[in-house]
Amino acid sequence: MSQITIRTVSSKSDWERFIFFPWEIYKNDPIWVAPLKSSYRKVFQKDKNPFFQHGEMEAFIAERNGKVLGRIAAIVNHLHNETWKDRVGFFGFFECINDVEVSNSLLDTARAWLKDRNYSHMRGPASPSSNEDYGVMIDGFDQQHVILSTYNARWYYSLYAAYGLQPIKKLFAFRFDGPKILEKNLERIDRIEAALKHRLNFELVDLDMKRFDEGVKTFRGLFNKAWTTVNNHGWVPLTDAEFDNITTELKQITDPRLVMLAKVDGEVVGGCICLPDYNEVFRSWKGNLFPFNWIDMFTKAKKIKCVRIVILGVLPEYQRKGLDALMYLQITKRGLERGATWAEASYIVEDNEPMKRPLLNIGGEIYKTYEVMEMPV
Repeated sequence: MSQITIRTVSSKSDWERFIFFPWEIYKNDPIWVAPLKSSYRKVFQKDKNPFFQHGEMEAFIAERNGKVLGRIAAIVNHLHNETWKDRVGFFGFFECINDVEVSNSLLDTARAWLKDRNYSHMRGPASPSSNEDYGVMIDGFDQQHVILSTYNARWYYSLYAAYGLQPIKKLFAFRFDGPKILEKNLERIDRIEAALKHRLNFELVDLDMKRFDEGVKTFRGLFNKAWTTVNNHGWVPLTDAEFDNITTELKQITDPRLVMLAKVDGEVVGGCICLPDYNEVFRSWKGNLFPFNWIDMFTKAKKIKCVRIVILGVLPEYQRKGLDALMYLQITKRGLERGATWAEASYIVEDNEPMKRPLLNIGGEIYKTYEVMEMPV
């Protein structure tokens, strides 16, 4: 058998092969939903993706007889290192056939690249950071591939383990079914809301799409105050440019009734950003918007059955007061009003009890698990 060749991605044609290799891996997988090709290209463009304002990446492909068998990126996130005061490097964008030799060659290459730059450990997968695709999915492969969630081939965890990567942290995705949750908690919603209004002068305010930019600025500040290194493994603050980039991409599929700010005495103390799971629409597109797929945005949007909770948080001084539980319950209620029957909340770090507790208390269940893996370089 011919030798495996690992090459650094440099030419335009190499980048095309690197970027679109997942379409080869998942071509027979009925669960995987392809990202929109036009948006996915931008992830790797230094002038389009603000991650590269504080990060570096080198991409590699594995070939045999000119055929691509796998890909990987070695990644440095300077903002992570500043936040955590460490010398951890990352690997990400890993896709590979089910072959240990190919996988080991790719991981060896990324690890050597990080070692040459004096990083102490290789962690991942992070594509490109913990704020995007993070961890390897280890169960729930028969479940829906929800928008903005990690999905990977079943054999990736085994390939990582065979190489010597060790799991260091679990991440969970919670599912809660609308009718069941509301039946259990309907009276509780009114009771909690009345108590919060009385004690804290509390209110939930919907996103005003006419003042979208102002709302984005508010959420950006909230995210970087409510999330800290205390309970959130790998958390890295989002830069202004990163937050603006994310929200601009998502504006067209935002339902303002699913984006809420929690206020006490008129001041923002928490909030949530939820999205209808447009992967239910995108599944048949194979990543192609044109020529006619865009029509589905108008004809199928109201049939979406899942809501993805992308961000939900409360400032530390207002945690454990019921605000987060009320937001989860309101999301469920509002989701049902638009026809969605269930919601996913992810990712929740395994030892983040302040986030796990309210989800479990209202009847949420862990239905997917991811592992973050690491090894010395």
